[in-house]
Amino acid sequence: MGFAVWTALGLLGGFVMYFFYRGPETTQLMTIVLSVFGAFIGGMLGMSPYIHHAPLPLRLGGLIGATAGAFGFALIYHFVAKKAL
Repeated sequence: MGFAVWTALGLLGGFVMYFFYRGPETTQLMTIVLSVFGAFIGGMLGMSPYIHHAPLPLRLGGLIGATAGAFGFALIYHFVAKKAL
């Protein structure tokens, strides 16, 4: 259940990032894929303090990490794609 929520946060973050910060050199598919990947990485990092105390993916740390990872990875992609041209 938690991984589905992280995936949904990644998809939502990818769509929001592409809608508000779109560049001619960025693609929507790559933004969404990197955002979902960032949500998984951020969610796992957000869960790392709870590893010995019943790690549930729906804890606040996992949700905050997934949201930050989704927006962070998409933002990094947009900056790198902008500088590549």
